[in-house]
Amino acid sequence: MIDRIETFKLAIQNEIMSQNLYRMLANSFKSNPEISLAFKNLVPMEQIHEEKLRDAYEKEFPGSTLEVDLKLTHKVKPEDITDPQKVLDFAIAREMIAFESYTKMAKESTDKELIKLLEELANEEDYHKTILETEILRFDGLMTWFDASELNGLVEY
Repeated sequence: MIDRIETFKLAIQNEIMSQNLYRMLANSFKSNPEISLAFKNLVPMEQIHEEKLRDAYEKEFPGSTLEVDLKLTHKVKPEDITDPQKVLDFAIAREMIAFESYTKMAKESTDKELIKLLEELANEEDYHKTILETEILRFDGLMTWFDASELNGLVEY
């Protein structure tokens, strides 16, 4: 079983990696504002995860400093950052890894509060995956948003 400090350390490193990845991807897709915005919107969500983890760590280990290897947090990026589809697929894969990691950590933990937090984070990572999948649909033109009033007179209610 992974010890509790290591659990926090790995989780926080993963959240920082995700923040850095999404910042880099948002910057890479400045020419496609919709995709860039989707990545920008994920950054604060990952920051909230990091804050929740740091708060939980501080609560459990008051006054203790958690050493996070920031060198590791810059190593994750897709091989081809010019193809939006590949980038979105890569980001989805990262969210799935995060979901699986939090789920596994929750199963290995015995602390009810930590289990609750890890399960909550797993669910939020799954939601991030859904956001990215929605972007793929929009990118592919399969998802078009419209105002129902545009259909007035064309459809009976």
